[in-house]
Amino acid sequence: MKAVIMAGGEGSRLRPLTCDIPKPMARLCGRPIIEYILDLLHEHGVDHAAVTLRYLPDRIVENFPKEAYKGIGLTFIEEDEPLGTAGSVKNATEHTDNEILVISGDAMCDFDLTDAIARHHETKADVTILAKKVGDPREYGLIKTDEEGRITAFIEKPAFSQAVSDLANTGIYILSRRALDLIPGDMTYDFAKNLFPLMLERGMKLMCWEGAGYWCDIGDLGSYVQCQRDMLGGKVRCDIRGRDEGRGLLVAEKAPHGDYAVEPPVYIGRGVRIEDGARIEAGSVLDDGCYVGRGARVSGSVALQNCHISRRARLTGALVCAGATVKAGAMLFEGSAVGAGAVIGEKAVVNAGVKIWNKKSVPGSATVSEHVKLGGENRGYFDEDGITGQVGVELTPEFCARIGSAMGTLYPGARIGVGASPNRSAAALRDAVEAGIQSTGAGVMDFGENFQAQFEFCMNFCGLTAGVYVNGDSRAFLRVVGAGGLPATRELERGVEAVLSRGEFTRAAWDEVGDKVEMTGMAPLYRSQLIRFAPKGLSGLSARVRCKNVVAQSLLREVLYKLGCVDGGDFVLELSAQGDKVRAYDPAMGYIPHHKVLSLCAGWQMERGEDAAVPFDAPRALEDMAARAGRELRRYFICPADDSDAEARKLAKVQMWSRDGLMQAVLLLHIARRAGGVRALLTGLPEYEMHSRTVETGGNPARFLRQLDTQRSDRITEGVVVRRENGIVLVRPLKRGSGIKIMAEARSAEIASELCADVERILAAQDPKGGDPAGDALNDPRR
Repeated sequence: MKAVIMAGGEGSRLRPLTCDIPKPMARLCGRPIIEYILDLLHEHGVDHAAVTLRYLPDRIVENFPKEAYKGIGLTFIEEDEPLGTAGSVKNATEHTDNEILVISGDAMCDFDLTDAIARHHETKADVTILAKKVGDPREYGLIKTDEEGRITAFIEKPAFSQAVSDLANTGIYILSRRALDLIPGDMTYDFAKNLFPLMLERGMKLMCWEGAGYWCDIGDLGSYVQCQRDMLGGKVRCDIRGRDEGRGLLVAEKAPHGDYAVEPPVYIGRGVRIEDGARIEAGSVLDDGCYVGRGARVSGSVALQNCHISRRARLTGALVCAGATVKAGAMLFEGSAVGAGAVIGEKAVVNAGVKIWNKKSVPGSATVSEHVKLGGENRGYFDEDGITGQVGVELTPEFCARIGSAMGTLYPGARIGVGASPNRSAAALRDAVEAGIQSTGAGVMDFGENFQAQFEFCMNFCGLTAGVYVNGDSRAFLRVVGAGGLPATRELERGVEAVLSRGEFTRAAWDEVGDKVEMTGMAPLYRSQLIRFAPKGLSGLSARVRCKNVVAQSLLREVLYKLGCVDGGDFVLELSAQGDKVRAYDPAMGYIPHHKVLSLCAGWQMERGEDAAVPFDAPRALEDMAARAGRELRRYFICPADDSDAEARKLAKVQMWSRDGLMQAVLLLHIARRAGGVRALLTGLPEYEMHSRTVETGGNPARFLRQLDTQRSDRITEGVVVRRENGIVLVRPLKRGSGIKIMAEARSAEIASELCADVERILAAQDPKGGDPAGDALNDPRR
């Protein structure tokens, strides 16, 4: 008898176990699944097997370097394109004239194949399908038979209402040449969907052989762990290669030395070390090279090759993949899985059913309640734009509900503002954030659909302490803001991260769930505020508005129309998508960048005899303007670690133009009208241009800044300001710590660009171990 072993599946439901191995190579009690299948074939006289491959084929081929196993010759057939189950078998049997046994390489069974083959011959069947009674028929393809065992119908994964049979199709078939000849060779073709229905339609003979032995379709991590418990419990007739130490304790070589407790049945592989006081409980597997620390407990869990289970760790019904580390005192609960090379920090808790993907990390004392697939729980959640990610991947409704719960936990009983960009994905995420907030007992002020600048105005107008803005566009983010709609402080960010990490959310009783106040009617108030920036109107002016955000664009156009500014002409106002910045274009002067518009607005504020508040990275040229006006320029930080910018933030709450592009646009037209045009305004500005670039550091950027900060100022700011003879450079780390942003200011754009490039070269030349070969050169005013 010849066989075809179907071994091309990815095993997506077995991830993270199958992230770096194909499903047939997943290990059961120290050996790959496919070896147990080959044992079964050898027992029943199969002398050759074709193995169909697709996902990570080399991992299977390299396991059989002699292309043989116990006298069974092996032929490996790799598919370039998916052919379907039947198409794959056809491709593997083109030169075979005999009947074929088809079996899966990723299911465990001990069926009497000899009896099934004899039954196939006896009934002269075209196909014999091996079947098994199952407890829950909803997860399988089912077979309906008559009294003689002839198959009359199939049904795929039905509800109980259609489950008229409990015989599951195991995917093990004996195919006559007549059946094989029906399979086309040039297209994707499946047994259950295509071949078997065709054969029934033609009246061909399909017989069912009902197996009395063990069969487990290892379709998910739960069945993977349970199958090994069944093997250890003697429910499977198979060869677990190990020495029986008595009462179900199987060891590959010899039991490790030490004063530890074992409650069989347990499998212990080669080179395993178990420290004193550890306890290995029934149904557990410790694969080759595992280490179990002092006082640790492993209960009904599987630890694959070279895992490190540290002292006092607790594994209950969990899977720990090859090379993973579970640090001291960490706990893994039923159904959790830790991928290859992942690290679970000290005293961390991985809740039931949670998966940690390969090489990800969970920080110490964290409580993980959702899968860690991208990045890892030890990453900072916040970057330059807030909490960013792809909708449906990193930014899911489940995650957003946790963000809301974290905010409500940090501000018990308070009202928290929530707004969103105008699209369905943002609305869904906004609803989840609000539900999370309300679940803690805190209240919600729902500002509905808007853009970021408008949302911050609403926050400020209502005097709220904290809020969340949801942008669900192609570049999605959650922006957590503090009092007055200003950027969140580091204290707030750390609070959110800590609550998320620990999973310690406040939970309100059913009659204490927070309320929600609809505040979607605030657009007229915002519109009125914009109009106040031009108290004498803008008649006689014309301008066009451009913005990717149609809501912001329409609102600014409407305001300008009410102020008497004609929609048209050559002067163009270009708003950012979130409405927080604006730049202008004039045919005679070219583009007027945002930083110059900001400078004009700040100059207007100071000319009125008032101090001005601007972001910390605003142009340094504003210092000279403030000195000429006899006023003070206050800079607020993007993410302050203390209250050193408290006065600047207090002033920024009443000077919202510093972070609102629509306000800047109206104000620019207002002061231009008063001064006789934009050109006249620009002549009053200091002569400067700006250029910026971002540099990946590949590590902690603080070490670079420490080397650059030769002036050693007593005041901690955001980044380091390096003053040069031909300009000024601000070097600031990115919030995630992944790189550095360089912002140069000089008399011309070319010089500013050269300054950025110069700093980048010097940073690249610095000693990553902490030396300072370039620090003096960077601060040399002659450079």
